[in-house]
Amino acid sequence: MPSSAVVTNLEKRFVIRLKDGAAEWVDVRNGISMTDKVEIFGNITAGDTLLVRATDEIKAGTQLIPKLQARK
Repeated sequence: MPSSAVVTNLEKRFVIRLKDGAAEWVDVRNGISMTDKVEIFGNITAGDTLLVRATDEIKAGTQLIPKLQARK
């Protein structure tokens, strides 16, 4: 994952998944970190849509319109 997809605040570390058009916070743990990428572990599966630039200002349940980005 790009490191910008992982949010760390005083309470938790999470990514934001788009589920049924709304933001959902998913707790994760970091694995190996490289320059601008990080390995994550949590309740996510292949095919989940995750925000590339996540922030804790995007609250769970917020309605979102995806702008899909091509995988590299």
